[in-house]
Amino acid sequence: MRSILAAAVAALIALLAQPAAAQPQSQPLAPPQRLRLVTGELPPYAFHVPPPTVAEIGEPQGLVYEVVREVARRIGHPTGVEFMPWPLAQELTMNRPGMGILALTRSPEREEHYAWVFNVVTDDLVLVGGAGVDATSLDRVRERPTGVLLRSGAEQLLRERGFTRIQPAYEEWMNAQRLKDRLLDAWLAPRLMVLHAWREVGGDVGTLNIGQVVRRSEIWFASSRDLPEAEITRWRRGFDEVRADGTYDRLLARYTRLRPDPVPEQARREAIPWVN
Repeated sequence: MRSILAAAVAALIALLAQPAAAQPQSQPLAPPQRLRLVTGELPPYAFHVPPPTVAEIGEPQGLVYEVVREVARRIGHPTGVEFMPWPLAQELTMNRPGMGILALTRSPEREEHYAWVFNVVTDDLVLVGGAGVDATSLDRVRERPTGVLLRSGAEQLLRERGFTRIQPAYEEWMNAQRLKDRLLDAWLAPRLMVLHAWREVGGDVGTLNIGQVVRRSEIWFASSRDLPEAEITRWRRGFDEVRADGTYDRLLARYTRLRPDPVPEQARREAIPWVN
């Protein structure tokens, strides 16, 4: 009996002396793929105060700018955004991997060139007429000088419809100033951009001749086509969080109520660079 008991004790001691089996550990989430975030001067979606044509250093802000940075922060992604000429931002995102572009209008002609991550805001693409100009239909201004943002969905739309007197501009305030000075007869742009630009050149929005709503204008955060679906899902979940806790609504209310101070034309550092 003693030998049996001694053997049992020895077996128990040997068992306790063995190292504990390693417990499976949950794998930490991989960090998000780093994107180079770019945008243009596109008030009220992404812009500086004061604007670059007035001062070299301004405070970056904007509805899309702030929403995307907040989403980036929540998913652990760097929040830096580079401002550059809008055509260049588009070219880089279409032709280089690992790019993210802020405030891009989603349109049929752009659909296959980008990965569409999330829709930040939906606006109206509106036709604005000069004083005494019938702006009830695009057909009414087909032969008139019409302002658009360079390399925008609005420009592409007018070219597809056979407009012959399209006047592209680098920034929308330039179109506002030209319309105010009666150098344009019409202007096609998203409503929020129209209102901001018109106020920026000292115009009274009550006098704006806004005619046809041409189509809905979805303003997106998009990326290079190589962004994996898992990363798109990660960004979308972050955006859902921003909407769910009220952050998005607060930002939207702020920018839809924004009343920019007029910028005197003589305060601009350079002449309007028209591309005709």
